[in-house]
Amino acid sequence: LMNYPFRTALLQWLGGGDAAAFRESMETIRENYPPAAFYGAMNFLGTHDTPRILTLLGAAHTPETKQARADYRLSPAELARGKAKLRLAGMLLYSFPGSPTLFYGDEAGMQGFEDPLNRGTYPWGQEDSSLLAYFRQLGTLRKQRLSLQCGDIGYLYAVGGGLVLRRQSEDEVTVAAMNAGMQPLELSIPWSGALAKDALTGQQFFTRNGMLRLTLPPVGGVLLV
Repeated sequence: LMNYPFRTALLQWLGGGDAAAFRESMETIRENYPPAAFYGAMNFLGTHDTPRILTLLGAAHTPETKQARADYRLSPAELARGKAKLRLAGMLLYSFPGSPTLFYGDEAGMQGFEDPLNRGTYPWGQEDSSLLAYFRQLGTLRKQRLSLQCGDIGYLYAVGGGLVLRRQSEDEVTVAAMNAGMQPLELSIPWSGALAKDALTGQQFFTRNGMLRLTLPPVGGVLLV
């Protein structure tokens, strides 16, 4: 089952939409599909039928002509914005129930608008090394943690740009706390242990009275274990 509603809701959220709308869209799917379909859905950021995700997230505008779109490359500022949003999109993709699926080259920073501009040759030897390492890290964590593979999902926060997912399988808990907004976001979320660690950076956070207090940077997030 190709989960296009996941991609649509994700792009709307990253584009300034309300995380509550993302939650509502995904919960509607969960209510209307059998668990096997929901937990096995093909979730993706892009396919051969869509523009490249990095271009969609970074481009300030879409050129009017096909030739102009073919020649278009993100400016340094657009590229930085697109990469930050792509990292957040990747965190959500690998944290959400279903089968995370990457269109070749998205993890390497490929750009391009509609077909055939989205189907260039893989950039062997010219990959974006930081993006590639990030997606490899997400894939490793998904493989290692049962909570990310098949754990129940709960929403600890879904307001504006802030979205916090909790995945749990037996005693193992993973929390993805994400901020798609342009301002820092302060959060307090329940946490049973004495401390939590961001599995992506190793940063540690201490709890107080069973609550974890976080300040998420603009267009940033943490994957807590």
